Amino acid sequence: MRTISVFASLVLVATAPTALADPVVLGFDGPAAIIDVGARDGVGPGTELELVHEVVATDPVTKQTLRDAFALGTLTVTRTGAHVCQATLEPDLRGRVTIGDRVRIVSDARTFADPWEEQVLASKRPPLAPDPAGAAPAGSDPYASAAAAVAAAEAATARWRETLGKPPRERVALWTGFLAAHPGTPYAAAIKAEIASLTTQAVALDAAVAAAKVAATNAAAAGTRRPDLVAALGELAGAPGAPLYAAVPTHVAPGRPVAFAFTVARPLGAIPWLYVRPGGATSYQRVALTADGDAYLRATVDASLTTGARLDWYVADGDRPVLGDDAAPRSIVVDAELAELPPARGRTQVHSSLDYVDFDGGLNAGFDQYVQAELDFAYQFRTAVHTARVGFGTMSGTGGPKDIIDADPNQACLDSAGSFRCRAVTFSYVYTEFEFRPRPQLAVMIRPQAGLLTTDRRAAADPGRCADITDTTDCAFGRGYGLRARVRIGEELGTNLELGAGFTDGVGTLFEALYNWAPTPKVPVKLAVQVTDLPVPEDYGVRLLADVGWRGVAWVYPSVRVSYQARDIDHVGVSGGVGLNFDW
Repeated sequence: MRTISVFASLVLVATAPTALADPVVLGFDGPAAIIDVGARDGVGPGTELELVHEVVATDPVTKQTLRDAFALGTLTVTRTGAHVCQATLEPDLRGRVTIGDRVRIVSDARTFADPWEEQVLASKRPPLAPDPAGAAPAGSDPYASAAAAVAAAEAATARWRETLGKPPRERVALWTGFLAAHPGTPYAAAIKAEIASLTTQAVALDAAVAAAKVAATNAAAAGTRRPDLVAALGELAGAPGAPLYAAVPTHVAPGRPVAFAFTVARPLGAIPWLYVRPGGATSYQRVALTADGDAYLRATVDASLTTGARLDWYVADGDRPVLGDDAAPRSIVVDAELAELPPARGRTQVHSSLDYVDFDGGLNAGFDQYVQAELDFAYQFRTAVHTARVGFGTMSGTGGPKDIIDADPNQACLDSAGSFRCRAVTFSYVYTEFEFRPRPQLAVMIRPQAGLLTTDRRAAADPGRCADITDTTDCAFGRGYGLRARVRIGEELGTNLELGAGFTDGVGTLFEALYNWAPTPKVPVKLAVQVTDLPVPEDYGVRLLADVGWRGVAWVYPSVRVSYQARDIDHVGVSGGVGLNFDW
């Protein structure tokens, strides 16, 4: 078969150049893909090819058909001929590649020389100098002139095209007749080698068919089923002995075009037509089949025909059926449309807050105030656990008995014996909160938390003194554990009421009633009442808190809060804070 490449080159010489389409996957041989690109295109062993899969989708709004192509992966060519090559598919690509998928050449093109072709070209006799009068001298080569050489090439090219797709013995007869009609052709040596190769192939094919028939006969006599090659190909085509073998999908998605591919098993004469109709239709539409080389026929059915439950089809040449017929067509199942729902909004949330709380009105110079900051991330599963939230926070402040703080005339938190009774605390913690919704209007939230607690009992100590390991006198270090529980009544994004309670060992207790209200969609408002002994477990006080936000953007809103708190009528303070919230 080597000389086929010689005649292929003649086609390139004798015909005008035309635009070539992207190479495609022609078929499969076990784990390897057969691709219609070869050494003539600069492809050889080691060349890298990129598989491209076309995706077709329908815009749900405009109903327009959108097409795009995506790379599936890269293949490395292992074997190549003049016009086709073979590349092994990696395991993760098998099953994802279909016949007709396009291929791009990634590596740089190279030049590959066929030794057999070079030998044939070298065997040509050198042309003699032409007669000035234009006539060849007596006894000279009749193909020495340029016109005669071109004519010889065109004749050999025409006969090569005539042999394409025919059995080996028919090709031998055609080439033998060509030599008899052109005894002096410069391609005689190559043609004789081709005849010898085709004769060997014909003998081997006859022997294989005879052996297969004997094996099938023996298997039938033994009561077993072992179909020979012809029967197996007949099963693929859907009818034993059919002239076409079909590579057609059995299931397609609605509103998508369908690619049909057929392998020509034996000569057909004229190219037949593909007839298709949607399920339930009474008439067929005719679709032209296009020849792809001498071995394949292809067609694409428009997406408008894949809207019913099935697509019926058959192939015929006029009134002569080739595969199926109008009374007994083949069918492709059109699957139901399974569209993934768009992701719901508001399932992911990030909340952050910073509060300064002053109970004695002394601000930084007082002994009953604290700063608390928190940041958490929440995701709504909307299952048994409706929402899970993880976060961390820190609280730092000073506290003590309110009577001692208020009674000391020097405002140093010293009792009558001169002992310092206040203490500074720093609590850094993490927490996880789970929200359960037994009813749409009822939610229960449980939040365990744990952290590191540092207590400084030295009077007039510098802030953060206990963090300096060189001086830890009067410092206590430990772990703080806590739990917080809340119940929400009402819509989460509407008006609702939250009731909660929480405690942390060594830090304090908090009881809360929170009313969420939105007078306008852009202005969320929170009004809360808290009873707490934070930042240290001493005396309880009451906080009145108002938080006002602004939803100028759908996914983020900042908020500002002010509060008034008191442990008694003389132990009061005004404070505030800020918050920043995201949800999408």
